[in-house]
Amino acid sequence: MERTWARDYFAEDDGEMIPRTSQAAAFLSDTKDRGPPAQPQTWRSAEKFPFGQTHYLRAFEKPPQVRTQALRDFEKHLNDLKKENFSLKLRIYFLEERMQQKYEASREDIYKRNIELKVEVESLKRELQDKKQHLDKTG
Repeated sequence: MERTWARDYFAEDDGEMIPRTSQAAAFLSDTKDRGPPAQPQTWRSAEKFPFGQTHYLRAFEKPPQVRTQALRDFEKHLNDLKKENFSLKLRIYFLEERMQQKYEASREDIYKRNIELKVEVESLKRELQDKKQHLDKTG
């Protein structure tokens, strides 16, 4: 029986060429039209098997307890991240508010100081003008 690489790599299913990459793909292509193979009731019920034979699981299955524990850990981690995100947003809000208050307070102080300096400049200009006039009268 001679096989070519195409026959080894592809499975023919009703005229379609389906890549045969694993036994799972072969199983899926084999059961595409018929559905999963019927299993006897004894395989579905753990009661009909002795205790030692019930612990076997397929390679891709995990016990439900492990999956729920992982899900709980994931949900806990997600909730922790949400709480941290909220607290950081709150912190940013209050820091921005504090900066705004300081800016407004410092802006008002700057305006007041600017007005005071303008008044002082004008008074010094008048004083200088008065002294120049006084010097011109005496000289």
